[in-house]
This record gives sequence, C-alpha cells and structure tokens, in this order.
Amino acid sequence: LSFFGQLSLSMFSKPVTDRVIYKLIKQNQFESFVEVGLGDGSRLERIIQFALTYSNSDNLRYTGVDRFDARPEEQSPLRLIDMHKKMKSIPAKTQLVPGELEPAIRRIANSHLRIDMVILSAGFQEQQFANAVMFYPRMMHSGSKLLVQRQSNEPFEVLTRLDVERLAAQHEGKSSRQVA
Repeated sequence: LSFFGQLSLSMFSKPVTDRVIYKLIKQNQFESFVEVGLGDGSRLERIIQFALTYSNSDNLRYTGVDRFDARPEEQSPLRLIDMHKKMKSIPAKTQLVPGELEPAIRRIANSHLRIDMVILSAGFQEQQFANAVMFYPRMMHSGSKLLVQRQSNEPFEVLTRLDVERLAAQHEGKSSRQVA
C-alpha cells in the first residue's frame, strides 16, 4: 500500500469501526490473524494488504471463521468455494474454517497458537462467546489483542490476553456455580 493508502485505511476507512484494526496492525506489526464473521469477505483483503506493509510477508497468517453456506437467508450469502478462490491470490498463509463461533474455535485453538489479533465481528450469540472464551488465552500471547464487536456498527472492544484470562475465569466461576 502507498502512504496514502495506509493513511486512508487507518484514518478514513469505512466502516469507521474497522479503523481500530488498522491502527493496531500498524502500532504492533501484527502478522497473524483469526477473524470470526467475515461479512462480505472484503475486510480480509484490506487486513492482509495493510499487514504486508508493516510485517514480513513470509510469516503472514490469516484464518477466517464463518458459517459460509450455512448462513441464514436474511444475511448476505458468502460461499465457501468463492472465498477459497479469492484467498488463492492473497500473499499469506490462509485457512478458512466453516462453522459457528464456539465449535470452530474449539477445533482450531490448539493449532492456532501465538495469534496476534483475533477479531469477533457482530453476529455471534453471547452464549457462544462465553462458552468459547476459555480457548482464546491459549491462542494468544502477551501482546495479542482480541477485538469484540457485539452489535453491528458498534466500536470494537479491545481486550488484552490478561483481560481475556479474567473473562475466562469469570465464566468458569459462573459455570461451576451453576453445576453445584
């Protein structure tokens, strides 16, 4: 990306809520990403392009988790096969994981270690997030960020690994009280 392209993404990108993503990539030189809820699939290309300007392209990793073909009818369609075709041209190690938030994170948590940024876009159920929160700390390192957008067009909540560990402990405490 040119200087103006970088400036445009970090300062003027639409939707406004995405600006925090690009600012964090620039500040931290992030190279590994897990994004849950791909929307129309266009943000992943911008994330990769932006990360390439600040990192070593040999290490760039991106995993996209989405319901893809199983999306409800009221959501815009995003076919898994089309996303695979799109990702072939992206200069990074990429992977697509079909499924809902909780089971998909359970499947990839042990193979996706030391992820720099995990992005949870609006559209997930709060209970799925709560059930999956215990898996995020094992995916993260001390400088990682978890970005959570609970409602469309709301800003992302930026959580550190320590914040996520606290959330996981709170959820574990609630689960054990419910069992007792």
